[in-house]
Amino acid sequence: MNLELTARKRDRSGKGPARGIRRESRVPAVLYGPKTESIPLTVSAIQLEKLLRDTGGESKLLNLKIEDGGSDGARQVLIREIQVHPVRRLFLHIDFYEVPLDQLIVLEVPIVLIGDAIGVQKGGELNLIRRTLSVRCLPNQIPENIQVDVSAIDLGQILHVEDLEALSSFEFMDDKNVGIVSVIAPEVAATPAEGEAPKK
Repeated sequence: MNLELTARKRDRSGKGPARGIRRESRVPAVLYGPKTESIPLTVSAIQLEKLLRDTGGESKLLNLKIEDGGSDGARQVLIREIQVHPVRRLFLHIDFYEVPLDQLIVLEVPIVLIGDAIGVQKGGELNLIRRTLSVRCLPNQIPENIQVDVSAIDLGQILHVEDLEALSSFEFMDDKNVGIVSVIAPEVAATPAEGEAPKK
């Protein structure tokens, strides 16, 4: 998915101008990075909400097109932080991090379960322990998700990070003993106590 967002340079700072920007349905923002001087920006609140809806809120590399009154400059960025009003749920501020494409980064990638676990077919319950895994990769090789095949998991078994095979484009950063998904055995029906008649 090719993700894009358009930003405008901002020459106003402070709480007062920030409130004015939000009244215009825009969000104050800043772009920075190891090779980038801080650039104050604004982005459309509507476009930002749509972007987050399309990505599911996960870390994705996106093209940030900056309108500077002349030619547009496209930057490869990650969303580092989004500040949201705790009550009104309005966007207050967003941080964009410009990523050098030749440097490895570490980020969380969502897990997607595939297959039907043997243990579930026997009456067990599938238990997702981790929803994301930490991976290290180049910015242009961020995987959309980590597919985890649960077909072979039986009752009482747990699938760990060490059981997964990382692709050549990334490596897992979590401890190899971290559990990802398990199948919980169904509760055994309580047996009557000695001398107690079974309930009918």
